[in-house]
Amino acid sequence: MAVRKKDEPSQLIDLFLHVAAELGFTTDRDIAGLAECSVENVANWKAGSVHELKLGTLRTIKENLARHLGALSAESGLVSRGLDGSLSPIEIEPGASPAELQKQFRDSVTYDYLGHRFLYYEPMGALAWENLIKRGYDQDAWLRSTERCADQWLDPTRTSEGSSKGPIAEALGLGRRAMKRGLDVVSLGPGEGSKEAVVLRAILGAIAGVEDRPSWLRYAPVDVSISLLLEAASAARTIIEKGPKVTPTRLQVKAYCADFEEGPLRFVSHLPTSTNTEQAGLRLILMLGNTFGNLHNEESFVRQKMWTLARKGDLVWLEVGLRLDPIEADPLFRMTTGQREEGAAEANRRLLLEGPFRRWESAQGRMPTPLDLRVWVREDDETARVPGSLNFCHDLVIKDERRVCTMLYSRRYALEPLTRWLEKLDLEVLRVVKVDDSRGKARVAHLLLRRG
Repeated sequence: MAVRKKDEPSQLIDLFLHVAAELGFTTDRDIAGLAECSVENVANWKAGSVHELKLGTLRTIKENLARHLGALSAESGLVSRGLDGSLSPIEIEPGASPAELQKQFRDSVTYDYLGHRFLYYEPMGALAWENLIKRGYDQDAWLRSTERCADQWLDPTRTSEGSSKGPIAEALGLGRRAMKRGLDVVSLGPGEGSKEAVVLRAILGAIAGVEDRPSWLRYAPVDVSISLLLEAASAARTIIEKGPKVTPTRLQVKAYCADFEEGPLRFVSHLPTSTNTEQAGLRLILMLGNTFGNLHNEESFVRQKMWTLARKGDLVWLEVGLRLDPIEADPLFRMTTGQREEGAAEANRRLLLEGPFRRWESAQGRMPTPLDLRVWVREDDETARVPGSLNFCHDLVIKDERRVCTMLYSRRYALEPLTRWLEKLDLEVLRVVKVDDSRGKARVAHLLLRRG
């Protein structure tokens, strides 16, 4: 047994001083504040003249250390079982706060194209978006298809060749010596996060089924709507808290309010796969719900944003709308015919698209101007550059000014031309699953890609 020198602090006090220094308490005055004692006491501890702490001082130190460590856990998004549902702070990037987006809308309202990021960053817009999803969208069918894909793609059981049946399980190396030590699940535009919750449930099930487990799992929803981010993060935490025990994997939920299409993507540098350079980790990028088809320019997004997010070997999961034949079979086509009979789904879509302009008018103190919604099919132009795609372009017609603002692109893709286009952009297609709607028509496809 090692003999301590008289002029050295005891092991207990040395441990406390070390932890305090790691938390930023380095001066005697700072340490005294943490321990709620005098500065002279700290000097005696360092000199080694005190071998053990008084019970009251020890209790105070433990309580204050727990408080500071708990704050760090919350900031990192660490999830513990038995919590009261509280959430870690949402990290808001410059240019993505509601006030800044309102200013951006004000500066852009005279342009021909505004874009989908202005539709639901404000709470009323988020509510309109949720109502739109709930009505006429076959949401239950899309959730079931996401669950099936997740279960298949995360299947860790081995094939006769020794690889995992599921491509995500194989990329993560579940149950192997060469397993990735962590997984970042980054969802771009998650909405209320119901599909992402399904994916997380499958991930936890796969991790629980193997003995050797990743060191961490972080779920990072990214959007400009704080209202929707709160719902997505809450849904994820519920799945984690009610899911299987996966000790020692650290489970984290950290939401980022950021414009993933136009913004600087600063949140990427905060992901564990960026900060934990000593342990290799995998990134799984989710773009579910045809978010990819709402982008202004898909190729620019892949080159400028996706290549920043997905490193070599990382995975990308896209859900896209499929082009129907004939196109008249698409539920959106009826809105291109000029029909005035408006059902619940059409009314919610109109209110969603009018909302940003109406809120801007109100903020300016302007009387409401007559508006109309025009949905029309665009093909073989600058809005539908992916071969075989077409675009249901959603325009807001401002009658008094005799002009239109494009609020939303909603594209449909031909599957084979899309996969060839993705391959040319260094995204290898690993899996493709078509999904039928309630009428038996293949309207959606899930694609699992790997960055080459």
